[in-house]
Amino acid sequence: MEELFRQGTLEMSATPLGDLAGAPAWGEILTNQLLAVLAVILLVAALPDFFRLLPDLLYSFDRSRGAAALEHSVGQARTRNLIALACTLPFCLIADRYALWRPDFWQAVPAAWSAPAALGGMAAFLLVREFFYLLARPRRLSGEESDTLHHAPYNFFILLTLLMLTSVGILTLVHGREEFIRKLLLWETAVVWLLAVIRSGQFLGTFCNVFSTFLYLCALELIPAALMVCAHLFF
Repeated sequence: MEELFRQGTLEMSATPLGDLAGAPAWGEILTNQLLAVLAVILLVAALPDFFRLLPDLLYSFDRSRGAAALEHSVGQARTRNLIALACTLPFCLIADRYALWRPDFWQAVPAAWSAPAALGGMAAFLLVREFFYLLARPRRLSGEESDTLHHAPYNFFILLTLLMLTSVGILTLVHGREEFIRKLLLWETAVVWLLAVIRSGQFLGTFCNVFSTFLYLCALELIPAALMVCAHLFF
């Protein structure tokens, strides 16, 4: 019996198959590590301005006229734009880490390029929104009022990024399940985006009738968001 087992031949490969070998974790990818360090540097640099601007951001979150008050101050508006720019990288890293936007074609993107591709997706969304804004912005608005409508979502984007960073930090410390974190982040994004649309609608409502306000919102906010959702579902 012992001779029978000694003469056997191992047909299985001694090394794990490529498909079965574990892929590196998101945080182990060098590109993600470098971008995460850069994101921390940008956030730390923007922190003093953020705390100085926080009351104005919360006011715009609570009242539609808050965005107009912030836009009226050129210095405050410029600072808000820079903070929004600094928030773009951490937002995209979170979106990539928890797969908040994953069209089917994303499978062809190498893991090391996934986070840069998320930045590209964000840039594409902003370009689409800019195109529709230039195409359909209300002509009856003055320059400052038009800028308010254009930049008001930046206020909500900054607060959304802060909310997402806080949620991820707390849930990571308590070892929350990744699927739960992902769903929470999606809900936070949806709620904040919806509130941003409502505030923009309220601001537009002071200059336009209900029908015109709805049409403008469709062109300025709803269509760009719908295109991103369609890309996620069908591509």
